[in-house]
Amino acid sequence: MSQHDDKRRRLLGRLSRQFAYTAPVLALVAGGAVLQATADDTSTEAGFAAVTEATLLLASNHAAAEGEAEGEAEAEGEAEGEAEGEAEGEAEGEAEGEAEGEAEGEAEGEAEGEAEGEAEAQSSAAVQRPDDYTPGYSETDANPQELLARGEELYYDTSLSTNGLSCASCHGSDGQDEGYKATFEQPFPHRVAMASDQFGMPEVHADEMVQVCMVAPMEAEPLEWEGEALQSLSAYMVEVQRRFAGAPHDL
Repeated sequence: MSQHDDKRRRLLGRLSRQFAYTAPVLALVAGGAVLQATADDTSTEAGFAAVTEATLLLASNHAAAEGEAEGEAEAEGEAEGEAEGEAEGEAEGEAEGEAEGEAEGEAEGEAEGEAEGEAEAQSSAAVQRPDDYTPGYSETDANPQELLARGEELYYDTSLSTNGLSCASCHGSDGQDEGYKATFEQPFPHRVAMASDQFGMPEVHADEMVQVCMVAPMEAEPLEWEGEALQSLSAYMVEVQRRFAGAPHDL
């Protein structure tokens, strides 16, 4: 036996004693090649099985398999971590988006509500009697005939509106008295649905009802409060209300 073969035999014997049958991965690399033992070489020391070429190759394959498994486990861990991170990020983003959306919606709703309230208040102010206003007609007594005659002319006057309507367009001509609710049977002031629904006014006087009609269906500016047109139309509407209710009137 040559000195070289003796060294190799002793080396294989030591490897057998260290790792036995449950040896971990063993790959001896020398000059890029795996050091292999021949099938005939065995170890007789301490009763351990000899490390053979098959043993080394099995250990090498086992090590490669364990390495691949560890690599796959690490890759799965990284993938799970990335997925969890993305899920958490999306959940946080959605929560923040919902919170921002709710806050913006509430702010917009409040702003719209305030704007609508201000617009309604401004519109109501345009059709409600001013504090320093004194009407030039009566809702309880008779009104002058010249006032009623002028009021009848204006009742049919389409130039008062911006859309070609007149009072008669909605309420009829020649004493037909159309388009009034049952509440119109009550003397002024009384409830008018349009004034209540659109301007929040529980009841109106005759001149306020005329102003509501000017602003809403006729789409025009309110008449001058103490002007001849408003006083004449208001006096005429008092008599129309009396006629509608079946009460004595001057028309």
